[in-house]
Amino acid sequence: MEHIDRKNIWCYRQNKPSLVVGDIIKEYPNINPDFIYFVLLKRGIFKWLSIRRKLIKLKNTWKEDIRFLNEKPYRTDKEKGVLSTLIRCRKEIRILCHDDRWQAPDYDKKALD
Repeated sequence: MEHIDRKNIWCYRQNKPSLVVGDIIKEYPNINPDFIYFVLLKRGIFKWLSIRRKLIKLKNTWKEDIRFLNEKPYRTDKEKGVLSTLIRCRKEIRILCHDDRWQAPDYDKKALD
C-alpha cells in the first residue's frame, strides 16, 4: 500500500469513482468492481463527486457574473448589493472547493481515527 501524507496527497487524481474502484481492485483483485460501484453509489460518493463538480462550475459562473457587474460604469444600489452577494457566495464556494484534502467528516469517528 502506498504511503500518503499531507504533502503528497495533492499528487493523486481525484473526483472519479472509477479511480476509487481501480485502487481497490489493485489491492483486492477478487472483489467484483460492480459491487464497489454499487457501494459508492449507495453511500453517496457518486452524489458528492457530482455536486463538487457542479459547485466548481457554479463558482466559475459567479466569477463571470461578478466581472460583468464590475465592468458596468453606473451601478445602482441593487446592483451593488447583487455584486457584493455574488462575491461573498463565490468566496464561500471557493473555500469549500479548495479545502484541505487531509480531512474526514466530523461525524465519522472511525474515519477521523
